[in-house]
Amino acid sequence: MKQTRNNMLTKLRNRLLAINLISLTLVIAVAFTFIYLNFSSRAENEIEKSLSSIPRGVMENVMLSRTEARPIITTSGGMISGAVGITISGDQRIPVDYSKSFVANVSADGAATVFSLLDISNEDYVLAIETAISDGNSAGEISIAGRAWRFSLEEQYAAFAPYTKSIVFLDVEDTKSSLLALRASLIVIGIIAASIILLISLSLANRAIRPVEESIARQRRFIADASHELKTPLAVIAANTEALFDTTTAPDNTSSAAAGSGAPPWLSNIQTETDRMSELVENLLDLARAEETPMQAAPFDLTAAVREETDRVEAFLFEKNITLSLRGAEGGEAIHINSDRKKIQSILSILLENAVKYTPEGGAVTISISKEKIAVANTGAFIPPEELKQIFDRFYRADPSRSSETGGHGIGLSIASELARTLGLDLTAVSVPLTGGGSINTFTLTV
Repeated sequence: MKQTRNNMLTKLRNRLLAINLISLTLVIAVAFTFIYLNFSSRAENEIEKSLSSIPRGVMENVMLSRTEARPIITTSGGMISGAVGITISGDQRIPVDYSKSFVANVSADGAATVFSLLDISNEDYVLAIETAISDGNSAGEISIAGRAWRFSLEEQYAAFAPYTKSIVFLDVEDTKSSLLALRASLIVIGIIAASIILLISLSLANRAIRPVEESIARQRRFIADASHELKTPLAVIAANTEALFDTTTAPDNTSSAAAGSGAPPWLSNIQTETDRMSELVENLLDLARAEETPMQAAPFDLTAAVREETDRVEAFLFEKNITLSLRGAEGGEAIHINSDRKKIQSILSILLENAVKYTPEGGAVTISISKEKIAVANTGAFIPPEELKQIFDRFYRADPSRSSETGGHGIGLSIASELARTLGLDLTAVSVPLTGGGSINTFTLTV
């Protein structure tokens, strides 16, 4: 059971660790996302501000077109759709602050005048203008000369003849690279922060569960020690009670069992309660042993193990006229599994005793076995879902008033559950109501 206890504490530690890690990671992610979006928004605003503040040079271009402009490169021959040509002019009136931008003004006949201070090929200028015009939007982003450019297109009218379109292009490659670098930096910082948080959370989680682990260990040692200490006085009480039967009521050569029939009621009560107390102590010892005994797995015949337990309760079945059915091994074929046979049989013994105890006279118990599961079902009273959630809790009884009728202390199923956890198995319970009353209560051990 030490392994089971470790698993339980490990789950608790991992849960605390996950809560801390997820919470702090979410906080960091939200903070970093806010930082990135803030910088991205500011960068976008700067781009829009730059685009809107760049002189479009429309009036300047008009003046140049009416005077003698000094073209740097002049091309012709339909490079722009339906165009007569493109003129690239190094107009020094474009401010130096906008040296990473250029302006293209397109006339009605398709000719374009580009004002630029940039060293870009004529083909790239043509590609930029054609892409911006064919995009169909008044703004967008394109890639030319291996860099990202943002453009803004405005339609011009007769007052600005001979141009019908004015397009501003702004190089945003550095801005995008900066945002990409910021995003990468935030991711790296986030990973480092998450790693540090993981180490700190792991340390804190270990510290948090240490008192729980010590408390559980003390509790289990107390149960085991107290049970051992109680066995001796209970044995003495039982022996003395038996002696009282013999000395106070038994005639010469009369057995104590026969003599006990005329014993005082208080003496019978002492014996009954002593037996109940002894049973409780034995159950507590079984629970302590279940928690401390390591699993000893080995292949064994599950069918044979089940038949051993059914033979043991055969007398109780006969006494209450209960029908027992065994499914999954009707022909006696062996079903081999690899587990701890002793603990599997202990679980099965508890489930069978529980089924017999709560099955009314004339009822039925069914055991279904396979390599995947062992199921013990019995007819009986319906168990509500809220009680099924607690049925494996220690000392829990769905109907405490029935304790005197059925005996027990509500600890058997908790022992079975502890044993199942020791083996790394799941023990579950379901209660399915029947149309004519009552229900089928099934306890399933998933192997």
